[in-house]
Amino acid sequence: MRSFRHNLLFAITGWIAGVVITLGFGLLWPRIFLDVGPPTRFSTSYDYVILATVLLIASPAALVGGLVGGRLPREGGRREQLIAAVIFGIVLALPFGCLGFWYSGW
Repeated sequence: MRSFRHNLLFAITGWIAGVVITLGFGLLWPRIFLDVGPPTRFSTSYDYVILATVLLIASPAALVGGLVGGRLPREGGRREQLIAAVIFGIVLALPFGCLGFWYSGW
């Protein structure tokens, strides 16, 4: 039986991976491939609201993905569980982040 601490570690690991990939996708993808503008400047405070809203939408999915990913590989060991938590956190957070950016028109 796993402790609450291990489950929390996997959930936080998935959340960090999901937030990093969502930020990277939202800030770098349009600026690099679509030539929208510099990635470090926000023109209005509306951009900050969009970014915070998308992160708020993607965060629960990343937490669940980290928890599920950390519980899947039972025989591999701790390193494999953390890697699976990262992968599942990214896999579940990225669609929600992309939909949030798409609906906002960002």
